[in-house]
Amino acid sequence: MLMEAPWWLGVIGAVLFYVIVGIVLPITLSGGPLGSVLAGVCPTLGKGLAIACLLAAGVSAVRSWSRGRLLDGQQGLDSIRSLSWREFEHLVGEAYHRRGYMVEETGGGGADGGVDLILRMGNEKTVVQCKRWRERQVGVSVVRELYGVMVAEGAVHGIVVSSGAFTPDSKAFALGKSITLVDGPKLAALIASVQRLASSPHSPKTATASAPLCPVCGRSMILRTAQKGSRAGSKFFGCSQYPACRGIVNIV
Repeated sequence: MLMEAPWWLGVIGAVLFYVIVGIVLPITLSGGPLGSVLAGVCPTLGKGLAIACLLAAGVSAVRSWSRGRLLDGQQGLDSIRSLSWREFEHLVGEAYHRRGYMVEETGGGGADGGVDLILRMGNEKTVVQCKRWRERQVGVSVVRELYGVMVAEGAVHGIVVSSGAFTPDSKAFALGKSITLVDGPKLAALIASVQRLASSPHSPKTATASAPLCPVCGRSMILRTAQKGSRAGSKFFGCSQYPACRGIVNIV
């Protein structure tokens, strides 16, 4: 769990285990034969747990750096389409992570299907299906499958992401439902909107007075003001289809 979490949680866990298990518990348990035995074991146990947490934090930091580098290194749709299916999932997950979501990789999707990512923002859950299909279109069966998972998981929103395109039937099925279809051009726009390389021609554009199109669903956006969090009071463009679509463009 700590390897999947932000690296700093592992550091906090290491400090807590070292202090509570390694220092506080021996003092609390001292007294009596059994307490003395436990007090003698706790310092070693506390150090071991702290080391394990630090190792997990290291793995998390390397993973975060690797996926950030993967995202920032993309140079358009052709670059995205050259990725393996696993890299494609990591890319999509990192893009939504930078949009403020907590991202859980299910590990059960693979090249053939299944829900690949679960996004959480507050108490709301979004399920994501990734399809690295370049030559063939994503059919309606995939969208139906996602909709069934949405109902089963109690998710408020579903997203199908493809480096290719969607059939007319799949678009018709998603219409009127809390499902967003992200095709190749929209995915390229999403990636560009969260890249951190300011010198890259594909890095996010500074928002102007005219509202941009949503990088997720391609629809119009509305100027909003953040009400909470680290960006409280700052202006940003939010998708006009919110909460069905949570696309945003920050004003730098």
